[in-house]
Amino acid sequence: MPTVFQPDFRMPASATHAPVNTTGAPITAEETQDYFTEVAVDYSAWSPSYNMHFGFWRAGLNPLRREGMLVEMNRAVGRALRLDESQPAAGRQRRCVIDMGCGAGATARTLVGDDASLYAVTVTNVPVQNRIAARLDAAAGVADRMAHIEADYTRTGLPAAQADGAWAVESACYAEGAAKADFVREAARLLKPGARLVVVDGFLLRKNPGRIAAWLHRLWADSWAVPTLAVRDDFTAALRDNGFEDIECKSLRWRVAPSALHIPVLATRFTLAELWKARGRLSPWRRKHIVASYCALALGMFWRDFDYCMVTARRAGC
Repeated sequence: MPTVFQPDFRMPASATHAPVNTTGAPITAEETQDYFTEVAVDYSAWSPSYNMHFGFWRAGLNPLRREGMLVEMNRAVGRALRLDESQPAAGRQRRCVIDMGCGAGATARTLVGDDASLYAVTVTNVPVQNRIAARLDAAAGVADRMAHIEADYTRTGLPAAQADGAWAVESACYAEGAAKADFVREAARLLKPGARLVVVDGFLLRKNPGRIAAWLHRLWADSWAVPTLAVRDDFTAALRDNGFEDIECKSLRWRVAPSALHIPVLATRFTLAELWKARGRLSPWRRKHIVASYCALALGMFWRDFDYCMVTARRAGC
């Protein structure tokens, strides 16, 4: 039986503080697309509704019920958009929001389902995700207010200054570089003046993490086809440089911890079941996907080097 753990686990031979590789060279856009295409169905083991992110725990939610926390993260994004502030009551007949890197559109589906005035455009460069999204939209009864486009979220081709809000939930990390400048630039172009951007993701807290954290980050990134996590200060600087104001960064470390703790049991059970079904043969990306699941939990233990945050910013001009 081949080993599940295909990636190279060797520690870098460099000094104690190895610099993080932020060039994106090990991972190409094509590899990212191949990864999501190949493991698309595997995400349903985490969430039948394809919430491809961690959950948001609050008082009143059962920490043993993962799906409720995943949906709550979607609603936390909706609250952070502050749509009622950016548009007066008289103009709320129709509002449009954009999910930049939507996966199968779960966040948009939750928000559109909660608010009848909302229309959503989702952007992904993985066709199979849009096919899954269309099926789930129809089941949720929101297909008439959802549009899924296949595009690079740094070059969407959508009209400028038309969106009442935009977000990226665990997807901004797939943009190039430590600042994710191309992603930020496109978000600024799409948003109306005064509209908000919400980014929920993991962030590096320093450019040169400790040796173990740097190795773990690289193993995680390569396994989930991520060029690099953003460095938090570089990312907020890119927001300022592209005309965003009122930038706030809030740690969600403890909010996501209850859902993260589901990983060991779920990933182990999933691995054993899939190996049994496949008679010990899993494709390289599926094996890496399993490795990354364990790495994500381990990376969260390095508090000096990593945090899971919600970053919000308002487009200047209003």
